[in-house]
Amino acid sequence: MAPEDLDNEYDDLDLDAAIGAAEDLVGAVDGTGMDLDEVLNAQSDADLAVDGPRTYDFNRPHNISRTFEQNLQSMAENFAKTGGIDFTSLLRMTASIDYKGLQQCTFGEYLEELPNPTCASMVTLAPLKGYSLLHIDLGLCFVFMKKLMGGAPVSEDTVREFTEIERGINAGLVERFLEILRKSAMKLVRLDPGFVGLENNPNYLSGIAEGESLIIMKFQVKLDTVEGPVEIAIPLPAFGPVRDVFDPQDAIELRTPSELREDRRKILDMVRTTGSELVVNLGEISATLEDVLSLAVGDLIHLPQVVDAPLKVHIEGQEAWLGDAGRVGQHRAVKLIQQLNKE
Repeated sequence: MAPEDLDNEYDDLDLDAAIGAAEDLVGAVDGTGMDLDEVLNAQSDADLAVDGPRTYDFNRPHNISRTFEQNLQSMAENFAKTGGIDFTSLLRMTASIDYKGLQQCTFGEYLEELPNPTCASMVTLAPLKGYSLLHIDLGLCFVFMKKLMGGAPVSEDTVREFTEIERGINAGLVERFLEILRKSAMKLVRLDPGFVGLENNPNYLSGIAEGESLIIMKFQVKLDTVEGPVEIAIPLPAFGPVRDVFDPQDAIELRTPSELREDRRKILDMVRTTGSELVVNLGEISATLEDVLSLAVGDLIHLPQVVDAPLKVHIEGQEAWLGDAGRVGQHRAVKLIQQLNKE
């Protein structure tokens, strides 16, 4: 075999291996179908590192583990199944809820995506911290109301805000969704959801910081021929009290006992060498500005304290000890006799 033929054979093998690896990568992305050319032309992490530091958005931290995502997905799928059965029974018509996946963005970005008017409710999901958001498509809300009041499940012709009576009906609808969410989460955590308030204008929503990172569970609800989105948006920090349930790996201490002891030793050494201001107060007296301005060398200042009265010892401005004045060798000293503040 000629040398050039051998080189061509190796080039073909390398190309086949590269294409095979790219096709494996394409198939591993949940069947979403990445373009093969995009995979082959994509830069590697090493190439990006050569050009300089990569940007990192702290509003979208890539720290959601696979376990956390799977537990959220399990809860969302239970919500979809339970909700479909519940609303089919309630409305006496075919109702289905499809889980459409998770999304992560900031609260401010999410508000920009919401239509105006819409139906957005602030809710609590104890033991999760703070407020969460339940968004129901406005068209779905009108279909729900019409069916509950005996009408035909047809969409509303005009887009408008709710009347006071309609707000009350939709508050009950939100509570129905929250009860379904409570049931769907029972295998993971016992939620105690509560309705806080409903707004048609998303700009009036408050209780979550605009930069707060949200985890959004997205659903598509279909009532007969009408369908629309329903979304549950939960701030990522809200999972703090139950993080070990949704992500058990976070609860595992990754440092060894010897490393923890070394950390404590370093902290103790740092505390021991930290400077603090200690002041012994010989006495105090109030004086007028005129008296202060007339002070001169040799003046005697009469203090109210008696000669044998204990002196006050201040640490960082706080009275901490009482002490007796004395002398050690050629230096003045104070003997501590009583602790005033143990903090």
